[in-house]
Amino acid sequence: MTETKRIQTNAWLMLLFIPLFVTGYMLAVYEESLFGLFEWGYWTLISALFIFAVWNTTITKGPSKWAATSMAAFLMQLAVLSLFLGPFSIYSMFFVFYAVAAVVLITFILALKKTDRFKGLIALFLGLSIVMVVYMAVIQSLWGVNWM
Repeated sequence: MTETKRIQTNAWLMLLFIPLFVTGYMLAVYEESLFGLFEWGYWTLISALFIFAVWNTTITKGPSKWAATSMAAFLMQLAVLSLFLGPFSIYSMFFVFYAVAAVVLITFILALKKTDRFKGLIALFLGLSIVMVVYMAVIQSLWGVNWM
């Protein structure tokens, strides 16, 4: 498989989150006892995609390496957000998320500058990351602790 094909395959596989989220919603609403099945599938998908993205980053040469790196960074940020929303809903996780988000946003900006291909995908990841940061800032402001 060529470098471009591997990156495109990883991007297309990320679309598997959509049916997984729909299934998770249905399980949460109608069959709460089976919601663990969604959680298992979600973490399996994130882990597999992250391993594939890191593998793409190590194999890919040239400017396309930044596209693969941005995929791995986005998945890392999504995993940290999911950990906060799941088992680690503690106040100190905000700062872990913000640290990861800062590194990820710097990675996206560098990737946009250094690559010629996949700019739309990187811009999409950048937009989704900004939405996640705004979401966490709103949640933190509703937490009841003065953070400004």
